[in-house]
Formats: sequence, structure tokens, C-alpha cells
Amino acid sequence: MESFFSPKTIALIGASNKKGKIGNDIFNNLRVSKSKIIPVNINKEKIMGQKSYEKVSYYSGKVDLAIIVIPAKFVLEVLKECGEKKIKSAIIISAGFGEVGNKELETQVFDLCKNYNIKLLGPNCLGILNINNSLNASFYKGKIIKGGISFISQSGAIGVSVLDKSVSENIGFSKFISVGNMLNTDFSDYIKYLSKDKDTKVICLYIEGIKDGESFIKAVKSCKKPIIALKAGFTNTAMKAISSHTGSLAGNSRIYDSIFKQFGVIKVNNLNEMFSLAKYLSKNPMPKSRNVCIITNAGGMGVLCSDACESNGLIVAKLPDSVKNKISAFLPSHWNKSNPIDILGDALADRYALALKTLSGKKFYDVLLVILTPQSNTEVEKSMQAVINFKAKNPGIAIFSCFVGGEKIAKALKMANENNIINFDEPYFFAKAVSKLF
Repeated sequence: MESFFSPKTIALIGASNKKGKIGNDIFNNLRVSKSKIIPVNINKEKIMGQKSYEKVSYYSGKVDLAIIVIPAKFVLEVLKECGEKKIKSAIIISAGFGEVGNKELETQVFDLCKNYNIKLLGPNCLGILNINNSLNASFYKGKIIKGGISFISQSGAIGVSVLDKSVSENIGFSKFISVGNMLNTDFSDYIKYLSKDKDTKVICLYIEGIKDGESFIKAVKSCKKPIIALKAGFTNTAMKAISSHTGSLAGNSRIYDSIFKQFGVIKVNNLNEMFSLAKYLSKNPMPKSRNVCIITNAGGMGVLCSDACESNGLIVAKLPDSVKNKISAFLPSHWNKSNPIDILGDALADRYALALKTLSGKKFYDVLLVILTPQSNTEVEKSMQAVINFKAKNPGIAIFSCFVGGEKIAKALKMANENNIINFDEPYFFAKAVSKLF
């Protein structure tokens, strides 16, 4: 698989001078990589000022990876040339195969790859990115932050959306793989590779359908890294859409649920859940227990959080008497003396800091949620700084925030983002997402 992620020489078949063409976008992306790029175009002698070849076979040197961006009807002939040149890895970006009912062409491509021992990504895919060596073998254009998340997606468009959003959300990626129709490599191949990749801390999957269930089970069973999966297609309408999208069989969602549960795959319901948890796990250990402690300056939010936690299998931990006594020393006598710890609506940042200091190093909980509503005297940014300071001193605690509001909390959310603290819009979303870790 290394030739997909760290190729020394890449042949781009279908390279183009014309802006707006996929062959032009990919060529420009590849130019910033450390790989040697060989443009191939049957009609052009030069691509962006660089010597071009009419056929890949006309280039005399070794090629590690071929990227094919030409109409589907010409792919078979070009792929055969790649095989004769002993190119062992290829990415077919082009669409027009099984996803549009062209099963015969897809079968011919599969057989040819088997004959020439070619590993294939796609067809009908966005491509591949390795952020650690600046390889962008795709037609995605945009900045990406380096980090510990690797994302394998059966949808190129969803991949583009996630990558585009990642910068504003401070989500760091290691690898991105758009698998497309998964003709002769699939999720299992890339999970196996990423499980040994030192730069990958957590693996995310967007799944529409899996063709080889046995290989998938073996791959997730042997992987020691967290795997988070979003499985699409649990309604009849969605299953029909999947068939026309990547040509895959969606499968019974209950079977996937069973596999995920048995082999420790974290199943999520949406992309926000996936990347909130992925961002957390890429920087932090898995929480040791479901025991949650809650600090809030709004009693109503505490009640909502208690309901949400217990409804989703989280445990609102009982406060030890020693903790109650210490909190009673700085809170008014009418505080609720229980968890959620209501530090009252007039709480300034120092009250948040004192409550957090009291909880520092305590063993009765492993997940902490700090809730804030921006009332008239609330010191929003200073309160977030207190959370950040607590996080630095308590690396073993899973710390999340729920600063609720709009313009008044915007700066605090930026602070949270920069310090890898996941903020949830309301307690329900916190409980729904974090419960998935267990």
C-alpha cells in the first residue's frame, strides 16, 4: 500500500492545461508533493510547461502510481498499458462504471487488474491524501491541518465537505482515502495499513456498503486504534440511492450494528458526532468510565444534562462528602449540594476556577462537562480559561464544554477549539455523542 501514500513517481493520465478540468486540479495539487510527476496526455506535448507523454509507456523510468482521469470508455486500454509497464498501483478517478450500471466494464477492469497484479483505488473516487508528506493525489483544493485522524470515505463529496470544514473546526488529518466503488481494494485494506501507521491515532469510516464482510471483520478485530463508523443506508430509499451512488449493496443495518458492537467500532449517527469524538480521541485517551461530573451556572441546564446523561447510559456520579464540604466553603449555603454542581447564575470566573480546583485529582468521575450560559455578569472567556487550565493539570479526565449562546460565547469557543476542548451546543448533544465511546 505504500505506493499509494508515498509514491516516488506518479503518472497522471489525463493531465490537463485547462482550468476547471479535474486533470488540471490534480496536476496542480501533485506539484507541491515530494513525488516526481509525469503528465500523460494524448494531445499535448507540455502540461503547465512540463514535458508530457502521449502514453505512459513512452516514459522510460519506473512509475509507482498511476492516476487515471479520462473517460471510462478509455480506461481499460490505459490500464493495460500500466500493467505492461509493471505499475502496481493505480487510482481511477473517473466515473461511469458499476454505479451507473456499467457492470461489464467494471468486471473487465477487475480482471485486468488481477492479471497484472495491480492494486486499484476506485473507480469513481476523489483520490487520496497523505498530509504528512504533502501528497494530494485528489482533486480537492484547500488547506488541511496536520493531525492524527485518518478518514476512509465511500463518498468523495462528503470527504470534500469534511476536509473543507476541518480548518475552521481545528480538525487535524493524517490520511484521507476516497474508496469509491472499491473494485479490488476496500475498507479492510486501508484499515490494515492505517492500524500500523504511526501518524494515525484514530480511524473514521463513512460506509454505504461493504463487499467483503469477512475481511472487514478481520481488519477491525486486529486494529488496536479507535475506529469510528458512520453507516448510511438504513431506509429503503437510502439503500436505493446507495446502489446508484457507488454500486454497493447497503446491507442490513442491524448486521452492521452487531459487528460494530462485537468488535469495538464506535458507531455514530452523524458527521458532527464522528469528528467531535475523533478530534477528542486523536489527542486524548479513552475515558475509563461512564461516570460524569457536571458544573453549571444554570440549574435548568443541569436538569437537562442529567436527563440526557441517564437516557444515554452515562452515570451522573454521586458527589463525595469531602467534595461537598469544600464546595460549600465558597458557594452560598443554598447551593444544591449534588451533581450537577450548580454554582449559580451570578458565578464569575473565579467560582468556576474554585469548583474545578476542588474536582482536580478526584477519582469519583472520569468525564467532566462544564456548562455556561452567558448571563449579565458572566465572565465567559475567563471561565473558559479556567477550563483550559484544569485540562492542562488533569490529562486523564475527559473534559468537554457546553457554552450555550451565540455572539457572547464566540471568543470562548475559539479558545476551546484552539485547546482541543470539544464544545457542544447543548447537553443533549454531549450525552448522545460521548455515550458512543462506551
